Amino acid sequence: MKRPNWLLYGILGFLVKVFAFFKGQRIRRAAKITGPAIVLSNHTSFYDFIYTTAAVYPKRVSYMAAGKMFYDPLLGFFLRMARAFPKCLFQSDPVATLNVFRILRRKGIVSIFPEGQISPIGVTQPISIAIAKLLKKAKVDVYVVRHRGAYLVNPPWSKKNFPGRILTDVELVLSKERLAVLTDAEIHAAVVGCLTFNVSEFNAENRFKYRLNDIANLESVLYRCPRCGHEHLKNDGKNLLCSACGNTLAYDRYGLVGGLRIDDMYHAQEATMLARIEADPVFSLTAPVRLESFRDERLVEVGKGVLTLSRSGYVYEGTVDGKETRLMFDAKNVPTLPSDLGRNVQIYEGYLIYQFAMDDVTKPTKFVIAGEIIHCLSLSEPGRKPLPEETA
Repeated sequence: MKRPNWLLYGILGFLVKVFAFFKGQRIRRAAKITGPAIVLSNHTSFYDFIYTTAAVYPKRVSYMAAGKMFYDPLLGFFLRMARAFPKCLFQSDPVATLNVFRILRRKGIVSIFPEGQISPIGVTQPISIAIAKLLKKAKVDVYVVRHRGAYLVNPPWSKKNFPGRILTDVELVLSKERLAVLTDAEIHAAVVGCLTFNVSEFNAENRFKYRLNDIANLESVLYRCPRCGHEHLKNDGKNLLCSACGNTLAYDRYGLVGGLRIDDMYHAQEATMLARIEADPVFSLTAPVRLESFRDERLVEVGKGVLTLSRSGYVYEGTVDGKETRLMFDAKNVPTLPSDLGRNVQIYEGYLIYQFAMDDVTKPTKFVIAGEIIHCLSLSEPGRKPLPEETA
């Protein structure tokens, strides 16, 4: 692994910093980053790499990025040019870990997004204890670059921009001396504490205004009408519309939908799904899908079939490379489903990706919500209702 070219990075990094400033980013540095170091960031938009680069500049940083991103011809080119390196999501990846240590030995700076995926609602996602184990072994200073408001400027459900204020803080969160005396659990608690963020709470307090734009695809995240419960909202570019009761939910400059917070609406969908699963011992969720995976260093369609989620996990029945195939994935091994909102869900196994593309834009989010609930139930997580077989 090489550090990013200093001349190229200097020029592009400066342009990125200017670009981020005009998008509304304002940076407060409480610490000066020196390598070797690890930088942790929260993840609420596709532009977080840009905002983090701007915050760390003129220091050069190497990104740990999802392996899938390197198979996109354009994005992969820029990632390689920036000396980023791939990581398989939601599983151990010894190669990625070795790359981290190689960069640190050269006194480089490694940037990691510990959530592993972009939050669909601007709320910090669960962070694995694995990050604490990595930091403990790295024995270098750990900084946080925390972005507040990026979700409202570049929401992950849209390719449009909604310009407005982004506040970025740069702080030292764990010195190498402190790392040496803390347990993995204490390190994990410190990481979670510094990254925990809720954009709805943030803007309820700050009341920053963001320029309006077309909200197409928001219905892939918020599919349920809060008035009547109908689960297939439509979109006219400015509002979410319920065809069942006529409810109109306008998206406003504060990021509210019909005056409601996005996280509250999403959590209501989770509560409805949980009640449905707990009430039905044979619950299942199905969708026709197009299976996509890696072939010749490209992510391409390799089959068609049906994906079914039940209490026991995921089953794909269909074709793979022209042959009838049945794939099974245990719910205990799939804590969450990364998703391109409104388009697909992904399951990672080994160094393979199984990407299930769906035509119904509401289905990916329903699979994500139901999958997370079933995973928790499969582990008999405290606070969850026992499964029928546990009480028999």
